[in-house]
Amino acid sequence: MRLLTTLCAASLAAACASSPDHEKQSPSAPAVAISAVPDDGLPPQRLEPGECGLFLWGMSAPRKFVFFTNGAGSALVLVNETPVSLPMSSAGGNVFGQFMTSMTFRNAATNQSVTVVIDPGEPLEGGQRVESGTLQFLDPEGWETILPVTGVRACMPG
Repeated sequence: MRLLTTLCAASLAAACASSPDHEKQSPSAPAVAISAVPDDGLPPQRLEPGECGLFLWGMSAPRKFVFFTNGAGSALVLVNETPVSLPMSSAGGNVFGQFMTSMTFRNAATNQSVTVVIDPGEPLEGGQRVESGTLQFLDPEGWETILPVTGVRACMPG
């Protein structure tokens, strides 16, 4: 029995060490991860240790990353396929971590605004889901567009 166990272990070790397929798969793994990043929408956002962010995606296909704020007084919003930074002009509703469930971001010079209204979802490790919500865009001519969104409030461990 001891001889059989030793032979099986030696065979497995030799197969793993000499497998050319294993060596070929390792370099391709990062390419798969990189190709999973969407090409459209806002660029990826990075949080510093201890910092939190609110990340929202549109619910219609193709799903795009459309809104980000880290609570520093402004938001990055996808407006007509272009990332636009808008300062916060008001906040209300209920507390949602470091954020509120209703926030308005407005550029007084262009008269462009976005109101975010979110419904908190289940807690996650280091954050919380956004069950549902809307981005309400108001353009300079007074036209309103409403985009259903979902997302997450996440914090980078500090």
